[in-house]
Amino acid sequence: MWVLAGVLVVALLVSGCRHHAGKSPKVDTSTLALAEKFETAVPHWAKKEKLPPNAVPGAKLFAMAGCLNCHRYLGSGFSQLGGPNLSAEGLKHKGVRFQIAHLKCPSCMKKGSPMPHFADFGASNLRRLAIFLEASKGAR
Repeated sequence: MWVLAGVLVVALLVSGCRHHAGKSPKVDTSTLALAEKFETAVPHWAKKEKLPPNAVPGAKLFAMAGCLNCHRYLGSGFSQLGGPNLSAEGLKHKGVRFQIAHLKCPSCMKKGSPMPHFADFGASNLRRLAIFLEASKGAR
Protein backbone atom coordinates (compact mmCIF):
# COMPACT_ATOMS: atom_id res chain seq x y z
CA MET A 1 0.00 0.00 0.00
CA TRP A 2 2.80 2.45 0.91
CA VAL A 3 4.62 1.78 -2.34
CA LEU A 4 1.50 2.55 -4.35
CA ALA A 5 0.82 5.72 -2.34
CA GLY A 6 4.44 6.78 -2.77
CA VAL A 7 4.42 6.17 -6.50
CA LEU A 8 1.24 8.22 -6.83
CA VAL A 9 2.73 11.08 -4.83
CA VAL A 10 5.91 11.00 -6.92
CA ALA A 11 3.87 10.92 -10.12
CA LEU A 12 2.03 14.04 -8.98
CA LEU A 13 5.27 15.78 -8.07
CA VAL A 14 6.92 14.83 -11.35
CA SER A 15 3.95 16.08 -13.32
CA GLY A 16 4.09 19.31 -11.38
CA CYS A 17 0.57 18.59 -10.12
CA ARG A 18 -0.71 19.97 -13.43
CA HIS A 19 -3.35 18.46 -15.63
CA HIS A 20 -3.19 19.20 -19.34
CA ALA A 21 -6.58 19.66 -21.01
CA GLY A 22 -7.73 16.07 -20.81
CA LYS A 23 -4.29 14.53 -21.36
CA SER A 24 -2.65 12.35 -18.74
CA PRO A 25 0.55 13.88 -17.38
CA LYS A 26 3.78 12.25 -18.49
CA VAL A 27 5.68 10.53 -15.72
CA ASP A 28 9.48 10.59 -15.84
CA THR A 29 10.40 6.95 -15.18
CA SER A 30 13.95 7.91 -14.15
CA THR A 31 12.49 9.96 -11.29
CA LEU A 32 10.31 7.03 -10.23
CA ALA A 33 13.35 4.74 -10.31
CA LEU A 34 15.24 7.20 -8.11
CA ALA A 35 12.33 7.32 -5.63
CA GLU A 36 12.27 3.52 -5.52
CA LYS A 37 16.03 3.52 -4.88
CA PHE A 38 15.53 5.91 -1.98
CA GLU A 39 12.73 3.71 -0.62
CA THR A 40 15.17 0.79 -0.44
CA ALA A 41 17.28 2.90 1.96
CA VAL A 42 14.46 3.05 4.54
CA PRO A 43 15.35 -0.23 6.34
CA HIS A 44 18.96 1.06 6.63
CA TRP A 45 17.69 4.36 8.05
CA ALA A 46 15.41 2.58 10.51
CA LYS A 47 18.29 0.44 11.78
CA LYS A 48 20.91 3.20 11.87
CA GLU A 49 18.56 5.76 13.45
CA LYS A 50 16.87 3.19 15.68
CA LEU A 51 13.55 4.56 14.44
CA PRO A 52 10.49 3.47 16.38
CA PRO A 53 8.03 1.39 14.34
CA ASN A 54 5.54 4.28 14.13
CA ALA A 55 8.18 6.42 12.32
CA VAL A 56 8.83 3.93 9.49
CA PRO A 57 5.69 4.77 7.44
CA GLY A 58 6.77 8.43 7.46
CA ALA A 59 10.28 7.41 6.41
CA LYS A 60 8.83 5.54 3.43
CA LEU A 61 6.70 8.53 2.48
CA PHE A 62 9.71 10.85 2.89
CA ALA A 63 11.74 8.62 0.57
CA MET A 64 9.02 8.39 -2.09
CA ALA A 65 7.51 11.89 -1.97
CA GLY A 66 10.45 13.77 -3.46
CA CYS A 67 11.83 15.18 -0.19
CA LEU A 68 15.27 13.84 -1.10
CA ASN A 69 15.36 16.02 -4.20
CA CYS A 70 16.23 18.93 -1.91
CA HIS A 71 17.22 17.33 1.40
CA ARG A 72 19.74 14.74 2.53
CA TYR A 73 19.05 11.99 5.01
CA LEU A 74 21.80 9.63 6.25
CA GLY A 75 23.72 9.92 2.99
CA SER A 76 20.72 9.69 0.66
CA GLY A 77 19.40 12.57 -1.41
CA PHE A 78 20.67 15.87 -2.71
CA SER A 79 21.36 19.28 -1.24
CA GLN A 80 22.02 21.32 -4.39
CA LEU A 81 18.80 23.29 -3.86
CA GLY A 82 19.85 24.30 -0.36
CA GLY A 83 17.53 22.11 1.68
CA PRO A 84 19.06 21.17 5.03
CA ASN A 85 20.17 17.69 6.00
CA LEU A 86 17.27 16.27 8.02
CA SER A 87 19.06 13.27 9.54
CA ALA A 88 18.98 14.82 13.02
CA GLU A 89 15.88 17.04 12.69
CA GLY A 90 14.36 15.51 15.82
CA LEU A 91 17.21 16.83 17.99
CA LYS A 92 15.74 20.31 17.53
CA HIS A 93 12.64 19.18 19.49
CA LYS A 94 10.26 21.30 17.43
CA GLY A 95 7.42 18.84 17.94
CA VAL A 96 4.95 17.05 15.69
CA ARG A 97 2.57 20.04 15.60
CA PHE A 98 5.33 22.36 14.35
CA GLN A 99 6.46 19.82 11.75
CA ILE A 100 2.91 19.48 10.40
CA ALA A 101 2.43 23.25 10.28
CA HIS A 102 5.78 23.63 8.52
CA LEU A 103 4.94 20.96 5.94
CA LYS A 104 1.57 22.61 5.28
CA CYS A 105 3.04 26.08 4.78
CA PRO A 106 6.84 26.35 5.03
CA SER A 107 6.95 30.09 4.30
CA CYS A 108 4.36 30.70 7.04
CA MET A 109 6.68 29.09 9.58
CA LYS A 110 9.96 30.39 8.16
CA LYS A 111 9.72 33.63 6.22
CA GLY A 112 11.16 33.30 2.72
CA SER A 113 11.37 29.50 2.73
CA PRO A 114 11.61 28.21 -0.86
CA MET A 115 10.21 24.83 0.18
CA PRO A 116 6.91 23.99 -1.55
CA HIS A 117 3.86 23.44 0.60
CA PHE A 118 2.54 19.93 1.17
CA ALA A 119 -0.91 20.77 2.57
CA ASP A 120 -2.50 18.56 -0.10
CA PHE A 121 -0.79 15.44 1.31
CA GLY A 122 -3.62 15.07 3.80
CA ALA A 123 -3.61 15.06 7.58
CA SER A 124 -2.59 11.42 8.04
CA ASN A 125 0.39 11.65 5.66
CA LEU A 126 1.54 14.94 7.19
CA ARG A 127 1.37 13.31 10.62
CA ARG A 128 3.42 10.33 9.36
CA LEU A 129 6.09 12.67 7.99
CA ALA A 130 6.13 14.73 11.19
CA ILE A 131 6.51 11.64 13.39
CA PHE A 132 9.41 10.49 11.21
CA LEU A 133 11.13 13.90 11.35
CA GLU A 134 10.76 14.10 15.12
CA ALA A 135 12.14 10.55 15.50
CA SER A 136 15.21 11.44 13.42
CA LYS A 137 18.01 12.02 15.91
CA GLY A 138 21.00 11.26 13.69
CA ALA A 139 22.84 7.99 13.23
CA ARG A 140 23.30 6.21 16.55
